[in-house]
Amino acid sequence: MRARLVLVATVAVTALVILVAVNAAHDWEQQAALRSDSATGELGGEASLPLFVGAQAERRLTAVYLADPTKANRAALEKQRAVTDRGIASFRHLSGSELEAGQRHKWEYVVRVYDKLDALTEVRQRADTLVGPADEVTGYYSELLVTMIEFYQALSAMDDAQLTAETRALVGLFWASEGLSQQDMLIAQARAEDRMSAGERAAFAEAYGTQRVMYERWIAPYLPAPDKAAYERIVAGDAWKTKEKVEEALISAPTADASGAVKELPRELERWDGSYGPLAEQLGALNLARTQGLLAHGYERADEVRDQVVWQIALSLTAVLLIAFLIIGVIRSVTRRLRAMQSLAEDTAERLPELVGRLQQGHHVEAADEIPQPSGRRDEFTGVERGLATALAMTIEVAARQAADRRGFSDFVAATTARALNLVNGQLDTLSALELKYQQEPAVVSDLIDVDHLGSQARRHLDNLLSLAGAVQQTYTEPKSLAALVQDAAAETHAPTRVKNKISANVWIGPGAVNDVLHVVSALLDNALAFSPPDADVRVSHVTAVNGAAVEIEDRGKGMTPEAYARANGILSDPPTFETIARKRDGRLGLFVVANLARRHHLLVSLRRSDYGGTTAVALLPHTVQCPQPAHRPNSTPAVAPAALPAQPPLPTTPPGQPVLPRRLPGPAGEQRTSLPVRTHTGSEDAGTGPVPGAASAPRLPKRRPQSHMAPQLAEPVPARPGYDPAGDRSPEEVAATWGSWQRS
Repeated sequence: MRARLVLVATVAVTALVILVAVNAAHDWEQQAALRSDSATGELGGEASLPLFVGAQAERRLTAVYLADPTKANRAALEKQRAVTDRGIASFRHLSGSELEAGQRHKWEYVVRVYDKLDALTEVRQRADTLVGPADEVTGYYSELLVTMIEFYQALSAMDDAQLTAETRALVGLFWASEGLSQQDMLIAQARAEDRMSAGERAAFAEAYGTQRVMYERWIAPYLPAPDKAAYERIVAGDAWKTKEKVEEALISAPTADASGAVKELPRELERWDGSYGPLAEQLGALNLARTQGLLAHGYERADEVRDQVVWQIALSLTAVLLIAFLIIGVIRSVTRRLRAMQSLAEDTAERLPELVGRLQQGHHVEAADEIPQPSGRRDEFTGVERGLATALAMTIEVAARQAADRRGFSDFVAATTARALNLVNGQLDTLSALELKYQQEPAVVSDLIDVDHLGSQARRHLDNLLSLAGAVQQTYTEPKSLAALVQDAAAETHAPTRVKNKISANVWIGPGAVNDVLHVVSALLDNALAFSPPDADVRVSHVTAVNGAAVEIEDRGKGMTPEAYARANGILSDPPTFETIARKRDGRLGLFVVANLARRHHLLVSLRRSDYGGTTAVALLPHTVQCPQPAHRPNSTPAVAPAALPAQPPLPTTPPGQPVLPRRLPGPAGEQRTSLPVRTHTGSEDAGTGPVPGAASAPRLPKRRPQSHMAPQLAEPVPARPGYDPAGDRSPEEVAATWGSWQRS
């Protein structure tokens, strides 16, 4: 029964719609089109007049500035740009926000103007920097003005013969105004350059012909009586006559050579500004009056056509009311069932993300208990409810399988990486033992150090992989100074000698963040070294900020495009998921690793172009990852001795030709580790973890004890520094050095 009622109602409504469409559709569409044209013209067309005039004036001043880039011309250009920007804001507001969607007739032409305005900032920058030919810069403004005139011309295509005839004159006025504005721009440019090229002269002649044809053939014959009288007064005025004299003098001016260029401008050009200003004002008033008159007439014609179709619509309302009473019962029933289904879908949609999150966290979820079951009613919607419940259950089941697969894969990656990391750590320990064994042979030690660097890089990449896999890593138990951390990060790269560590701030990183911050700095140093010339250094400096300490890594490479910097900074601020990386099939994981490690400790990492054309990476270390400088305890060695501390005794010198003996640095678990001056082992390695290759044939190394292998100079107590003696005999260089150290601290 319900289906029959719906069918009958549908047939009746269809018949009524066809009847109304046949009898009144054409007239109604005509009045709607006229009203939409008038509304668009009133808000969009009329609002664009300030923008139209402003763009013409800005084009003229831009041409003058490009020809003669003085401060006065720049100031005038900036002032006009502000006027143009106000016209743009008015046009965007009136033609966009205040124009209803149903009134946006010929809206595609408004969008074309919007698209053209998007490039205005770039064109202004080219003009400010004097980049590119002047014709291309001024040509943009001409294209913008032509686009706006095409918008006016589209509005003139009204579905009414009388209105179409009136709009022809309006469009002609805009074309003529644009031709006159081009003449003004070319004259101003020629006066600034004190000459006029052959191309500029040809463009002037073309603009002269355009505005003359428009006034004689497209404007005067079609103007209404009041506007035609105003036009005749303008033509008969002194300003118009002066304009014609200047045009004739410039067109007939003698040329300097066969190219057609005018090197000696006519004296009549001095009278152009005095006539163009009043003339442009009069023509602008005529354009505005013609626009307002056309819009008013458009509304009048729309009202007339609307009155003709109102009675047809009124007769149709009675039939619609009768049909409404017939189908109201069906609508109520359908509405109740739809609301029930909507409530079921909304409840499930709200709970589904929470269920998926629980699955990803490893919890067990029963779909039958979590998803609402369909009602027991039997109607047309029962099958839809059952299908929705089945689809949701399958979704949860698939999500559970995917979560289990991901957890298993993460565990597999973490276990495999940990084993590989143990092997690499064993290799590094073996290399350290060999470095000590052959420390009297510099060539062998140098080769071992090269191999050691490669192993250190492999270990860092495995550390990154282990961190991304979600495994719990061994962290440092002691804080580390920022200078020492940067030095350790440099040792993890393939060219540590090219890294110039200029860190002198007394900044210390907490034990829980040392490992990840070191990985971030190492990855940034790797990137800087890889994209720099082989003989170029990478400079690492710091800046103390309110929100923390910023580490700046500057290279001398080629740099990237602004789009590439924007994409890279987007990844650093919002790390992509593994799914996104797999979908893009991008094997470059450096930014991905840095972004995830930075997000873990709320670091702010960004890339920008350096002053040398390369790239500067900035890593802002917040106060949450910093800690106070630890106090030196007896019988202990600091993590890294800062590079320029006054109380540190000088390192022992080594005779020429002898290798440098290693220094002992504490590892992440507080144990003592051996590292050469060009490298320090950091990260989550453990010297006692994993087998050491070659241990079966090599003699067992002695057990290390803290403070037992230090150089004699380091084992001696530091002599007390003399106190400050104001009356002492100190040189100006000593006073300057003391004052500089105090300022830096």
